[in-house]
Parts: sequence; structure tokens; C-alpha cells
Amino acid sequence: MTNFKNLRAWCLTDGSAGMISQVKGLADALNLNFEQKTIDLKFPWNKLPVGILPPSKIIFNNYRKISLESNIPPDIIISCGKRSIYASLHLKKSLKNKVFSIHIQNPKINPAHFDLVVAPAHDDLKGKNVLQTDLALNHINKSLLSKEAELYAAQFSKIEKPICAIFLGGQNRNYRFDISVVKVLADQIDKIIKNNDIQLYILFSRRTDQFIIEYLKERFLDQNIIWNGEGNPYLALMKFSKYLICTADSVSIISESISSTKPVYIFRLPSLKKNNRIEKFITMLLQKNYARLLGEKLKDFTNSYENETFQVARMIEERYNKKA
Repeated sequence: MTNFKNLRAWCLTDGSAGMISQVKGLADALNLNFEQKTIDLKFPWNKLPVGILPPSKIIFNNYRKISLESNIPPDIIISCGKRSIYASLHLKKSLKNKVFSIHIQNPKINPAHFDLVVAPAHDDLKGKNVLQTDLALNHINKSLLSKEAELYAAQFSKIEKPICAIFLGGQNRNYRFDISVVKVLADQIDKIIKNNDIQLYILFSRRTDQFIIEYLKERFLDQNIIWNGEGNPYLALMKFSKYLICTADSVSIISESISSTKPVYIFRLPSLKKNNRIEKFITMLLQKNYARLLGEKLKDFTNSYENETFQVARMIEERYNKKA
């Protein structure tokens, strides 16, 4: 059996928090010696779908990060997101396939380009080398949350009521999140405050539009806590909160929240697509009781979700050892 701790891995992403959580979570679960590398593509590769133009070293703005002339080659590549696909394919070719490549999410190209693809079930991707998951892989575990909680212990110890954290995203190609939707959410929050003995804590993501932040601050800042942008209590809130509320736009945030084992409620947004894959994801969560739709009353409930990141890691180890 291979000792994965002796293997060198590169984790390739575009630098976004959700993708880093996925590659880091899997690398940790595999107990790999890994480096994180952010991929930055030149135009037009950064705009075009993968596969239209071939990958080569000239397409990267920061090629030195993955240059085999200036780095020790990896044994394993874990990539996530469109930009990282170009780097994974380029390295696979440069190393003459002497690297085990794992891609997380639907690559939108033939999965046979990779040794393994790990994709959520709502992507409907199938193949001999495809592993399906209910949630997005992530790095959430009890040890991590306890460590982050220690950093904010003094701040949260002053809060007397049970905390209800709201994790806000923003408009994207799947959902509308304009001022009319913000007002609906605010009315819902008013009812939640009235019907539950809680301390509200609102946290924004980097995708949250400024008009959303300003509107919620004006309406709720007096008696509630709204993140001021200093530090990032996101993980600590998963530890200290009794309830977690997520807007529907982020599969990563919803997946991480459910992985924290706290009761998770979802505020559904108006869909911009007739065939919205995230809506399929949310429907599955509700059917399996991993999460519930946001109402006026918050209730404790236990979900049956088991950490898929570790389960996937064990399957990858089996596949890798068979190939080796």
C-alpha cells in the first residue's frame, strides 16, 4: 500500500475560497504533502470554454509557479475549477502521464483526460473514472473549527443568546439577488428575530454586492451583529452558532455549513435558469434532510450526512494503488 504522506501533490485552483476548501480538504484527507498553486490565465483562455484552444506554457500569466524547470514535479495533481484544468492537462502532457491527476467538479470536457474526476451528483456526470458526491468536498472538520473558534473566543464569549449566523452570497449566473430579493430576505429575518430567542450574526462573502450590505446594515445593525470586514469569523461561526442560514447561490458554503453538523436553513433565491443544477442540489438536500428551507421558526434537527471527503479519499487510495 502506498504511503501518501511520501507523495508530493500540487493543488491547483483560481484562488477562490470555495475551490481552495475542496482541494485542501481532499489533500488533507489523503494525508498528502501538498502545495497550493493559484492559476492565472491570459486572454482569451481565461474567457473561453476549456478545449477550444490547446493548453501550453504561453497561456499562463504565472507559469513559473508550475514550471517543471523551477519546481520538483508532483506525483499527484488535484485541480478544481476551469482555470486549473489547463494547468492539469499541460502538466499531464509534460510529465508524459507520469502523474496521477484528480479533478474536482465537472470539467466540461471528457473525464478521460484525468485519472479521476470527483463531481457532485447534481452535475449528472458519469464514467468509469467518475466518483459522485452529494455535497462539494471541503476541509471542514471538528479540529479545524475548534482551532478557528479559539481565535474568536473572547469576542463570542460576550454573546449571551444562541447565535444564528447568516452566510450571504450574491447574484450569479444561476440566481437573481437584487434589491427586491434583499427586502424579502429582510422581512424573513424580521420574523425569525421575532419568533426565536437568538442573536443574529450576518456575514458577507466577497461576492455580496454593496447595496445588499448597506441595506441590511441600515435595517438590522442596531440590535444585531453585522460583520465589519475585519478578520474572517466564518469558520468560528460554524463552531459557535446554534443555527446556520445560507443563501442558495453557493454550493460550497451550503456544503461546508452542513459538514459542520449544525442545523442548516436555506433561503431560496429566484432562479435565472429553467434548468438550474443548484436547484437540483437543494432539492436533494431537502429530501435527505441535510438542510431545510428557511421559515419563521428555527428548530433543532440532526442531519444524517457523513463526511464524504474522507470517503472519497479512501476510494482514491484504492484506485491509485491498483494503478501503481
